[in-house]
Amino acid sequence: MKCEVKSIRELTDVPSASGIEYIDNSYFVIGDNAPFIYVLDTSFSRTAQYMLGDYLPNNEGILPKAEKHDFEAMTKISWKGKLYLFVFGSGSKKPHRFEGKVIDLQEKNKIRTFSLQNLYDQIRDEAKLEASELNIEAAAEVNGKLYLFNRGKNKLIVMNVEHFMDFIHDESTILKLKVYSIDLPEMNDIRAGFSGAAGDQEHNRIVFTASVEDTDDWVQDGEILGSYLGVIDLENIQQHYRPETVQLVGKDKREKFKVESITIVESQGDKMNCVLVTDNDGLNSELLTISINFH
Repeated sequence: MKCEVKSIRELTDVPSASGIEYIDNSYFVIGDNAPFIYVLDTSFSRTAQYMLGDYLPNNEGILPKAEKHDFEAMTKISWKGKLYLFVFGSGSKKPHRFEGKVIDLQEKNKIRTFSLQNLYDQIRDEAKLEASELNIEAAAEVNGKLYLFNRGKNKLIVMNVEHFMDFIHDESTILKLKVYSIDLPEMNDIRAGFSGAAGDQEHNRIVFTASVEDTDDWVQDGEILGSYLGVIDLENIQQHYRPETVQLVGKDKREKFKVESITIVESQGDKMNCVLVTDNDGLNSELLTISINFH
């Protein structure tokens, strides 16, 4: 697998970008401390924004750290002829980060909130995670299965979309979960942690991003060391699966990217074009356009 960074540009319209999805020639972007979901056109200009809840942002239009909902994961799911976007709080801190959102893409102002408490309790039990290790950073739907990526201990949680939709309608539903431990590379003796994911339906695989940050606390930022791009072949996934990865390096040899999310724009045969977003911890987020060649 080879990866080439084609372009890098500042994303001035979205604070602390944490998730991106490409749907029908538009990019939907969330920020971990933003009260909105933003819509960008193919030139990456903001065309709309929708309030995710009854929040009170500060004068800079963001939610204070103590109150932010830490929306880190987002994926599209087609269900009974309609397309929805699901947004997940990270679960890294109570109570605000245990909210989920469902956005009807035909009526974008209709945004429903659901609690993630029961789901995340089930994930913690099944994955044998301490409360401090729960940190959902990415989501992807592939061929009827929903995959959630937990940064703490790099756990991949799998469930059927049908069962998940039952949970959305009845939050007491007990889900059948499968949990895999994924072995990711190290940088300066620090293990990379999941940060973003996108499903490739045609090839039954997931492309993902993982970043390396010098911190022992998911809530606190640390020095950004770099990010990896990787691919998971879902036909061959097993415990301690070691995916193929490549470090992201810009044309100027820049390596210290903190990639937060990835979306697939175009896929043909062995080649794929993607857009990534970064969170630069206080500085403007960035958009990276990249090309991937799998052979």
